[in-house]
Amino acid sequence: MSVATVRWLATDRGGVAPAHGVSFGMPWPRGLYQPGQRFVIRGQEKEYPLDSRELAFWADGSLKWTAHSISGEFRYCDRYTIVGVSTTEEPSGIVVDASSPRLSVSTRSGLQLNFSAPGSSSIFDSLKLNGRTVCSGATVIASISKKDYYTVVKEVQVENITFSRALVKISGAVVSADSDEHLPFDTRVYLYSDSSSVKIMHSFVHDLDPQTPLTSLGLRFSVPLGATEFYNRHVRFGGSGGGILKEEVQGLSGLRHGPTDEHRIDQTAGKAVTITENEWKGSDLRRGVASIPAWDAYSLSQLSSDGFTLKKRTKAGCSWVKVTGGGRADGTAYVGSATSGGLAVGMADFWERYPTQLDMKDLTKDEGNLVVWFYSPLAEPLETAPYHDGLGLDTYAKQLEAMNVTYEDYEPGFGTANGIGRSNQVFIRPYLSTPSNQDLSAFSSLIRDPIRLVPTPEYMFSTGVFHGCWAPDFRCLGYEPPVKEREIERNLELLFKYYQGQVEQHRWYGFWDYGDVQHTYDPYRHAWRYDVGGFAWDNSELSTDLWLWLYYLHTGRADVFRMAEAMTRHTSEVDVYHSGRFRGFGTRHGAQHFSDSSKQVRISNVLYRRIFYYLTGDERVSDLLSELESCQNALLTLDSHRKVQQHAPVPDGFALANIGLDCGPLAAAWLTAWERRRGNWAQCRQLVGKLLDGLSRLTHGIGNNAILLNPQTGEIRECSPPTPAYTISHLSMLFGFPEIFTELLDYVKEEFPLEVEGFKKVWLSYSRAYNGGPDVQNEEFGFVFPPTATWRQSHSTLTALAAVSQNSTELANAAWTQFFGTDGYREDHDWSVVPAIAPEYFNTGEEASWVTTNETARYGVSAIVNLANIRQYL
Repeated sequence: MSVATVRWLATDRGGVAPAHGVSFGMPWPRGLYQPGQRFVIRGQEKEYPLDSRELAFWADGSLKWTAHSISGEFRYCDRYTIVGVSTTEEPSGIVVDASSPRLSVSTRSGLQLNFSAPGSSSIFDSLKLNGRTVCSGATVIASISKKDYYTVVKEVQVENITFSRALVKISGAVVSADSDEHLPFDTRVYLYSDSSSVKIMHSFVHDLDPQTPLTSLGLRFSVPLGATEFYNRHVRFGGSGGGILKEEVQGLSGLRHGPTDEHRIDQTAGKAVTITENEWKGSDLRRGVASIPAWDAYSLSQLSSDGFTLKKRTKAGCSWVKVTGGGRADGTAYVGSATSGGLAVGMADFWERYPTQLDMKDLTKDEGNLVVWFYSPLAEPLETAPYHDGLGLDTYAKQLEAMNVTYEDYEPGFGTANGIGRSNQVFIRPYLSTPSNQDLSAFSSLIRDPIRLVPTPEYMFSTGVFHGCWAPDFRCLGYEPPVKEREIERNLELLFKYYQGQVEQHRWYGFWDYGDVQHTYDPYRHAWRYDVGGFAWDNSELSTDLWLWLYYLHTGRADVFRMAEAMTRHTSEVDVYHSGRFRGFGTRHGAQHFSDSSKQVRISNVLYRRIFYYLTGDERVSDLLSELESCQNALLTLDSHRKVQQHAPVPDGFALANIGLDCGPLAAAWLTAWERRRGNWAQCRQLVGKLLDGLSRLTHGIGNNAILLNPQTGEIRECSPPTPAYTISHLSMLFGFPEIFTELLDYVKEEFPLEVEGFKKVWLSYSRAYNGGPDVQNEEFGFVFPPTATWRQSHSTLTALAAVSQNSTELANAAWTQFFGTDGYREDHDWSVVPAIAPEYFNTGEEASWVTTNETARYGVSAIVNLANIRQYL
């Protein structure tokens, strides 16, 4: 068995990496460790105790995934090993005091965070470092239609506590002066035992209608300044690439006369300055200092991905003075005094999620304020109205006809953003004295590229997690690949790098947008079809998320992880409804992330989020997985076939479901709930067995396509006429059905042996037949599949999986023939990428006129799954 090994995702962080707290996920092979197991982490002949949280279990009850946190003076190693032990010392690094209504958490590093009680208007009351209050409160602030809203805290709970990490979740909403409540949120606060930084994850649900738009949203931190002289109050901003702007509320540098050179040097270095009358030149000291403007407010606004402006003013009613500007701000700022320290704040993905803003105000008062705006108050209101007026499409017939033109599935009242969500991550760090530029630059680096530990691909593969869907590439495994395998790897690299470049070239950034990609390119306009209905934003269509995560597992590359994480953060929240009429559904691709009327579980699919969750133990994504444990109930609220298929009355308690587009996501949700042992996992376990058994009993198996499903009991029935007895759809297998069922069958084989055997019969029948040709289709099903049964390159994966199951060289060779020579990006495909140069191109960069995200995602998934299963037949 491979040694349980983790490494730093980014390898250029040097010895500073372990000094910050970090959490990571760890997979284990079936049967190795049982619940309650303790672990240590080893590196450079040193051993350290390791905390543990149990994320998932194999069907036999043994540990499948655990999550761990480290914090402290770990020796830096390129790699560490994780080992189970019978006992280990657990040093006390975190103390939680819950003896009063106001929860308090203290760490070994000297931090003490005092949380607010339920009913309060702030998320915490104070943050102390070594007994000194450096932050005197934090609160969520917002405006809706320019009306101010403030925090109301409803619940404060310790979500997790170990000797290395404490996690406190504050739940609440924002409320106006007239008690109008909106934007329900969960704010998670992470403290690590030996870290001086605190991480805050703010997640909210957008519950607004277009006529009452969001006009600002942020976190405000209060910083005590006391009676400190204005010239000893320091302001710092992160620029681009780690640069730091140094200023003071009352500057001494640059004056004609007055302070000495030593005063000027000390002030700009952040040291406390003491000025005496005999040192001051050119005027009376008191009158001279009074004649220097004191800057009460600063504001850095990033209103696009390419430009920020920094300005300041002395008081309300006076003009702002421009300080400077630049391209992409790091999103960090600091305010404090030379005598008592201060607070640094920073927002992750600051410029990528524009319009954002950092404000400082009340700098001439006893208590200053520092605001991190997730949505800038200087931006236009956040528009969520439909982008067209309906175009007269008031019947299904008209809507279907229009879909043939713009590829948009429109229906009045369905294009709503009410119920979608977004999370933003902030770091704060208290200082007892003004930090150096080097310290703040390092803080900016932490925010721009947070450190991560990850299992090595070789070890992870040896554990059997995500079974049958991936394998490490030849670089990880250290062998020389055959020519065709090297060509596939070259193509995978080209596709990833191209899309990574397209994000930047076409500025796919913004509050809602960042993390997503566009669906289809328009070679005539030399632009993506951003304004053509269903050809615009991708919204996970044909498993784009899965492509990126499988490619990360395959390569272990940091740049792939970052792009996949950004997509998961977007698609799991913005493209999915967390409350309201469409809760549990996601939205099909469209010109707005919420505009298409096709609301389906194929988009909210748990499969697309679970890899990131298990690699990180991320608690917000855990919430999102829990939301979808019962996503089958959403099928009772909306008939996804309503426009395209007539059907008999649906029996009470049943929903019309699609085998590929619905049952695949349901299987992913139920399997994930079962292995996590969360919520209604026992019911989900039974539903998995019912699903396998029910599908295996259908007359045409997977080919039935439409079924009647009872979401509560899992009972499956065949549909009565006029629903066709069978329908072969090219889409059925393109949203992760083969991948999740391959993993599921391996997971449940000892729990449901009869159901697995029965399902395999219909599954292998479909897998052999789809690309098998008329003779095989007639033999397996008694009819020939229609000409619309395309996407044969993607379906080569089914042939490959059948080859493994039957140990068939013939099927394995056929799978590669289908992959290389049917449709999609064939072996003879022209992979040319040309420069995009003015004046023919608006954005300079590259153009691959042949690219579509559907084909790219499908090529990526199929290539990686095929390499994992039939690599030896190349």
